[in-house]
Amino acid sequence: MEEWLYNIIKNGTLVDNQSYVIEQGVVSNCRIGEPLILKSRRWRERKGPWNDEDGIWFFLNDVSREIAKKIRDKENCLILINDEEYEHNTDDNFFDVKGMNARNFILNTGNVIGFVKCGDYSLKIGSRFGDAFLRYIIADSDGFLELHDIGGETTNEEGYEWLLAYIWSTQFKKSYRLGLPKTYVSKNEKISRVRGRIDVIDYFQNNLSDKYLCSYREQSFMNDATSLFIKAYELIKKYSFCQRIRNIYSAFLVANQGNKKSVQELLNVPNFRNPYYNDYNRLIDLSKKILRRQDSNFDSKNDASAFFFDVSMLFEYFIRKLLKREGLLLHSKYEHVYKIPSGTFNSYMRKLEPDIVFECDGKLYLFDVKYKTYDFKYGVKRDDLFQLHTYIGQYGNDAELCGCGFIYPISEQKWDENNLDKSQGLISDVIIQQGRKISFSVVFLKIPQNSKDVNFNELMQNQCRNFLENLRKNVLKT
Repeated sequence: MEEWLYNIIKNGTLVDNQSYVIEQGVVSNCRIGEPLILKSRRWRERKGPWNDEDGIWFFLNDVSREIAKKIRDKENCLILINDEEYEHNTDDNFFDVKGMNARNFILNTGNVIGFVKCGDYSLKIGSRFGDAFLRYIIADSDGFLELHDIGGETTNEEGYEWLLAYIWSTQFKKSYRLGLPKTYVSKNEKISRVRGRIDVIDYFQNNLSDKYLCSYREQSFMNDATSLFIKAYELIKKYSFCQRIRNIYSAFLVANQGNKKSVQELLNVPNFRNPYYNDYNRLIDLSKKILRRQDSNFDSKNDASAFFFDVSMLFEYFIRKLLKREGLLLHSKYEHVYKIPSGTFNSYMRKLEPDIVFECDGKLYLFDVKYKTYDFKYGVKRDDLFQLHTYIGQYGNDAELCGCGFIYPISEQKWDENNLDKSQGLISDVIIQQGRKISFSVVFLKIPQNSKDVNFNELMQNQCRNFLENLRKNVLKT
């Protein structure tokens, strides 16, 4: 099969946690099956973006460097769900390229998915588990999973703007549980009863009047944040899933009483000071991203834009929610932060922050959540395994650990290929540290294949139940 490299990098062929080898114009990767042969510009053929190998090669290298710098400098280029226990691993780039030219190079993808466009060229990296999987873990993590699948219009889009819209709609529903947000507004009006501060000069000038000019503050639903949410909804209402929150939008519309604000005023809307409205503060941030349209510009060109999502963070957050709903006592990621010396003159200490620490029946367990592809030949990656041993050693100073390990997502195909039904998706062993035996487990969550003939959400719910039952029965022994 022949294809332009121009189309391969933009049409969703590339997915996370993969290595694509391009050698002498042939693309090889285990997921794409038969190797793809790259088309090349023929003799005297008109030159365009699709056959300009030098232009594509420059685009790939330039974008890889620029995005890596943005992420490394922690600039606002990633869409986050939860700011409390949800942080980006800054060692992971969107993608890396190494090689000589557009016909001989290696492209590696990591845990970051998304879309980037600059001029005539664009590149899209999707989830290896599909868009239905992304929608599920976003909605379920915030408690708004809807059992029926979402319309398929989003899969035909060039970028990942739909995913930002979906996150926004989920957060909109979550925030609305707090009721319509209210803020204090200042008012000046003549009223029959004194309220707030009276205008003394007006009182003496109009002392025969039975009304007083007063300045006071009162709570109001009509505020700048309400206008911001209305504007954001109107920009994404084309998506079918937004019709399910139209009743909430209508409530905000009534509360706003036709108040209009410029785009610049909306981009300057401050966060709510009242901690009760913290969920709305996250919605304010997402709304501004939608208004800007060019959420993650990586250069000064007007036609350059991007959307990035760290799926590893999202998957970790999803697993934490699963375990909490199961009734396990999870420690906050920042409840007990251990620090170890890093060997510097300034006594800098490095933090140890395992993904999941929880208690069950008074016993302590420690797990790391990995969105990476699991290697059934060599097992857990060397660095991840050594990191786990460091966690065990430090936490073991203060408490007795009864179990540890890793949690991985795995496709239904890989599950079947490795006959994981036999072990119920579990690989068990023992770690001996400081003379103590600690149960060590690698637990897999099977991700069903997405099909138009079945309801992915129902299948995914079943697999989550199986995962939790397996964890309780074979790891926690309860």
